[in-house]
Amino acid sequence: MFFARRKREKAAPRREAEEAMGRERSLAMLPARSKLVREEILDGGVVRLTYLSAYKPWFAGLARRMGAWDGRPLERKLDLDELGTFCWNLIDGARPVKDMAEVLAEKYGLPAREAELSVAAFLRELGKRGIIGFREDES
Repeated sequence: MFFARRKREKAAPRREAEEAMGRERSLAMLPARSKLVREEILDGGVVRLTYLSAYKPWFAGLARRMGAWDGRPLERKLDLDELGTFCWNLIDGARPVKDMAEVLAEKYGLPAREAELSVAAFLRELGKRGIIGFREDES
């Protein structure tokens, strides 16, 4: 007995404008800090962020069965370096990502594209951890 695979229909190719989020649109987004994140300034002026993180469902179930978890969310800490602290201080909920990249490029003498990529990667990582959120500018 043979099992035949169904042939998958090819999806229509998406145009670049429809793919994910365009560069200009993402640079116009306004990052905003989560109210659940605590900020602590350490020696040297760098920042430590404390935020809540959830366990993976499979791990939470295992830990609960073994009696190693009481159901509270895990509190995590993230120490930012000098550039991270500089970018963190720029997040005010009113400044778009593009303006943050321009300020970073000006202060550290970086090319504009490199500053955009650095700021975008930093903000993406903070967003994945739930430390910041993004909203579109209404104007």
